[in-house]
Amino acid sequence: MIGQRLYTGRVAVAQAALAFRRQVFEVTEAYAKQKPIPDVAGRKGRVLADIPQLKALFEDAAARADALEAFVGTCEDKLAPLLKTGAVPDADLALAIATAKVRAVEDSIDACWQLKQEVGSYALMGDSGFKHLDFLNCCKFAEGDSRVLAQKMARDYMRVFAKKGDDGTAASRLAADLAKALAPAGGDKVATADLWDEHFEKVYLLADAVMDRVVAEA
Repeated sequence: MIGQRLYTGRVAVAQAALAFRRQVFEVTEAYAKQKPIPDVAGRKGRVLADIPQLKALFEDAAARADALEAFVGTCEDKLAPLLKTGAVPDADLALAIATAKVRAVEDSIDACWQLKQEVGSYALMGDSGFKHLDFLNCCKFAEGDSRVLAQKMARDYMRVFAKKGDDGTAASRLAADLAKALAPAGGDKVATADLWDEHFEKVYLLADAVMDRVVAEA
């Protein structure tokens, strides 16, 4: 029961982050499409949404949100039958759900922050929605801190790598690099932990590679 609540919670947090992101972008884009901007080079009738970097951000963020929503939906579809029978997700589904939670939240934080930088004083208005961005920070730490989940993904993959070796993927290449960095510890747990912390950037690169693979294979 506890496990099921954790998995359903991660899916729900991912969905909540994406829904919040959609709302902020929809409200901001509606504003940008009616906000006039000064004429430049005789181009009259232009609005804020015509500014190239903002237009590109709207398009790119929408495509990323569509892909993330589809991935989270896939996880939900796989989890739902297990909830009816009381079964627990296998390792692959558990990893997919953790990936969904991390990617949905982190990408939403990134997208909303980029948007805030592009719309100027509008982001300071009370009805713009940006004052509630801390909601995404709450999502980041709910049902498993994004950093903790990423660390677990890296640790789990290192165990697999130790057994199966290099399989030619980006993740295995990064795992080999990290294993080399940890080798001076000689298997000592304390020394390994110290080196793991020292090479934290390699750890998170590995976790990102694992998540990339999970999303690509969904």
